[in-house]
Amino acid sequence: MAGLKGWLMAKQLDINITNLLIDTKNPRLDNTPEGQADAIRAIAVSQGKKLRVLAQHIISNGLNPIENILVIPENRSSDRYIVLEGNRRIAALKILDNPEIIHDVVDNATYSSFRKLSKLFRDDPIYSVTCTVFDTRAEANLWIELKHTGENNGAGTVQWGASEVEKFKLEMHGQTSPALQILDMLLNKKCISLATKQQLPITNLQRLIQTPYVRKMLGITIEGGRVVPATDTEEMLKRLKVVVEALARGDIKVSDLYLAEDRISYINSIFNSPPPPITKPSSHGLGVPEPTTPGAKQDTTKKHRSIKPLQKLRKTLIPAKTRLEIGNERINQIYHELRKLNVENFTNSVSITFRVFLELSVDDYSDRNGLGLSERDSLSHKMLKVAEDLKARGKLSDSQLKPVRRAAQKDYFLGTTVSTMHQYVHNRYFFPSTSDVLAAWDNLEPFFIAIWES
Repeated sequence: MAGLKGWLMAKQLDINITNLLIDTKNPRLDNTPEGQADAIRAIAVSQGKKLRVLAQHIISNGLNPIENILVIPENRSSDRYIVLEGNRRIAALKILDNPEIIHDVVDNATYSSFRKLSKLFRDDPIYSVTCTVFDTRAEANLWIELKHTGENNGAGTVQWGASEVEKFKLEMHGQTSPALQILDMLLNKKCISLATKQQLPITNLQRLIQTPYVRKMLGITIEGGRVVPATDTEEMLKRLKVVVEALARGDIKVSDLYLAEDRISYINSIFNSPPPPITKPSSHGLGVPEPTTPGAKQDTTKKHRSIKPLQKLRKTLIPAKTRLEIGNERINQIYHELRKLNVENFTNSVSITFRVFLELSVDDYSDRNGLGLSERDSLSHKMLKVAEDLKARGKLSDSQLKPVRRAAQKDYFLGTTVSTMHQYVHNRYFFPSTSDVLAAWDNLEPFFIAIWES
């Protein structure tokens, strides 16, 4: 039964992204954030490029299937959960869903990248993730500590060494590093023992042969990732053997090979003779297959892509290119006011007017198409009914329907929701964000177009 203890404490559950909360006690955060938006921004700032790379990997490959998100319930009565392990992944998903949340805290390159990735994400979004749910933080901490504090004498994850990494690359990609090619060749030629190969810090050899002068002294060149003899084979083998055995003995540390001049000095200390005479390199290398990707063709041409400057936020809520033909006179006046008001200078006025425009547009569509909605119905309910009717009429696609459904969700955190819009009007302590209001229009624009074209 002892082996089942961990499983009895936890259960597996698919949880909607909107119900997952960033842990404000996350060790990655220097200061305790005031809320979820601040927590996401803090992760974006602290992780920088790493978070962008993670987001790209998620879009290309999905979430890591061998590592669940670890969570605990927010409280007994809530259906929301605090993320204890996996905050970077959840933050990346939330930013992919609404990159506007980080626009004012990251550099232009990061913000622009997330906006581009967000468009790809919306083509195949992730709405829920499989989580391991613990009852308490203490129960989860056992496993979190085990993951993040090293090998723990074997109880934790035992990291691969350089040789294991190279073997995996060979199995996966059909290629190995130049350093491993040299070791395999020397072993095959019986120039070194297996023990010597295993003792050698392969990163030292790899770092050493990065320097052209060192390669010249060893009688090798590297072409297309392959090590190729550049001198008499016997002389090359003799020189490589001397260097490999010296490295295996631990005569030098990695820190002693950081600089090119240090590598040159080291190789000169081993060989008191000039470089061996250069002969025509063999096209067969050291017998190691040329690294290729199956089905892929080598492209040796350099491609230069022009970098477009980041577009500034527009001045008005409704883009100039967006034109709506509105039959109701009052709603039409509100629409034209929203086209003129500077959203940055009049954020409060625009946000409240936007809320009014949304509800009046939904009501007008309901009356024109006999949906039977009344003033007692909530705005969320009316939005969903109108959106479903538009979808049934072929006026709204599945992808255009999703933002409407999200906005109608009571607890949907990302982007502006109906609940947020209520705050615009009724909460005197709530300050709308210019970027959030603009993003809300962008998400709902197809909905408005469909309403007024029907």
